[in-house]
Amino acid sequence: MTLPNATFSPSIPSAQLVHTTESLELPSNIDAFVMLIANEAHESWVEEPHKLITDKNAYHIPTNLIIYEGTELAFLNADAPWDTPHPQSMELVKIDGNETSGDEADVVYSTGVLDYTNSSKPVTLPVGRYSIVNTEYESKEGTVTVLENNNQSNKSSNQVIGGFYTPTNQVENNKDNEGNTHPGSLAYYRQAFNENGIGILSEHNFTYSACDYCPGGYWPDNKSGDHTLIIYSSDRPLEQVLGILESLVKDNVYV
Repeated sequence: MTLPNATFSPSIPSAQLVHTTESLELPSNIDAFVMLIANEAHESWVEEPHKLITDKNAYHIPTNLIIYEGTELAFLNADAPWDTPHPQSMELVKIDGNETSGDEADVVYSTGVLDYTNSSKPVTLPVGRYSIVNTEYESKEGTVTVLENNNQSNKSSNQVIGGFYTPTNQVENNKDNEGNTHPGSLAYYRQAFNENGIGILSEHNFTYSACDYCPGGYWPDNKSGDHTLIIYSSDRPLEQVLGILESLVKDNVYV
């Protein structure tokens, strides 16, 4: 779904396509991309995939990112802490051929330890292909591919792109384990994004109910089996966008 008031660019893949393919390729004129580390990103892909929000782009949005040189990249931790803190630490490891060498020298970027709602220092990567490694947890493999950019003079003005997860509908229990109320739902974020200068380019609703022993079929910490992937855009500077997203992540109801 593409909203009527969004500044839509057909060169930005739709949320449905990103969900289906687990890949997002940006045009060469994008200034920055924010990769969201999803709720439940601490759960094991091998042993407990039913606890995740989804089996598509389960650990970060997207699983596979394709950008052009000159585009900044930052990570934002949205793995909620209200049962136990889940700090995340991501590394980008240069891929040589079809395999990573595993040499520390091949680690070209580290986010450091990111607590909930924290974002990493942005990085601009050289041309190449990189594996996304979660140094804390057993996640699904992901990649970042950086292509040569011959049109860097065609950069847009501070266009920041990213992905975001929210429950599609307002959930019955919108409190965390400490009793704090969280308003996050698709209707809430449509308004909040717009009020903060962030346009929703497209949305994709999906259902993930893979827990065969859970009421409703979904892991209780996610509060629902019905979620929406949002692809957004803003022409505000990256630092401002990250500050806004920090607050919006806190508003989400995931625990």
